[in-house]
Amino acid sequence: MLYLYALTEHPAVVPQMVGLEETPLTVERLDGIEAVVGLVSHERIEASEEAVLTHARIVDELATLNEAVLPARFGRGYPDAEALRDAVTEQADALGQALDRVRGCLELGLRVLTQPTDTDSPSQSGREYMVGRLDRRRQAERLADEVHAPLAALARAETRTVAATPQLLLSAAYLVPREALEPFQSAVEEIETAHPELSLACTGPWPPYSFATAEIEPQ
Repeated sequence: MLYLYALTEHPAVVPQMVGLEETPLTVERLDGIEAVVGLVSHERIEASEEAVLTHARIVDELATLNEAVLPARFGRGYPDAEALRDAVTEQADALGQALDRVRGCLELGLRVLTQPTDTDSPSQSGREYMVGRLDRRRQAERLADEVHAPLAALARAETRTVAATPQLLLSAAYLVPREALEPFQSAVEEIETAHPELSLACTGPWPPYSFATAEIEPQ
C-alpha cells in the first residue's frame, strides 16, 4: 500500500529520512502535483505514538524544504499509484488552489490566557445576570481584537476562536509568509509587553495544517 505523507508542487524536495515501517520516501508525479509516499505492508496504520511522530516529522521536514505543502491526514493510504492518481485527479482544482494558498507560508499558533473575572452575585436578577455576561463578552471580544489585529496584518489567512472559556481569551492560527515569521514573533512580544495581564503562548512554525483544507479520498 502507498502511504501518503503530503502533497507538494513539482519538483518535490524530499528529505533523506525513512518513513513508517522504515521504508524510504518516494515521489509519485501527478500532473504538476507530487505526492510524497512510502510503502507499507498493512492496509490500516495504528495510531501509535511512534507512528504519529514519524508522520509529523516527515511533514515538518517537507514544509521546511518545499515552498508549498499540503499535509495529509495520518493514516491515509492507497492500494497503488493508480488509485492515488485517480483520487488526486478528482480534486485537482481544489488541491491546486490549496497549494496556491499556502505557498511560501508556515503556520503559527497562538493561545492567549487571562484571569477569569466572575462578578456574578446570587442576588442579581436574571436581567442583571444576562447584561453582565454580555458586557464581559464584549470586553473579551474587544481585547481579543486588539491582540489579533496586528498579527492578522502579518498573515495571509487566519482562524480564531474568542473566549472559548473564561480563561482562554483567544485561540488562533495564522498562515504567515516565511519572510514575516520574525516580525510576527516580534509583534507577539510587543503585545505581551503592552498587556502584562495576559499570558501569550506562540507555537510553531508548523506545516499549514489549519489551512490545507483540501482532502483527497480513496476512490
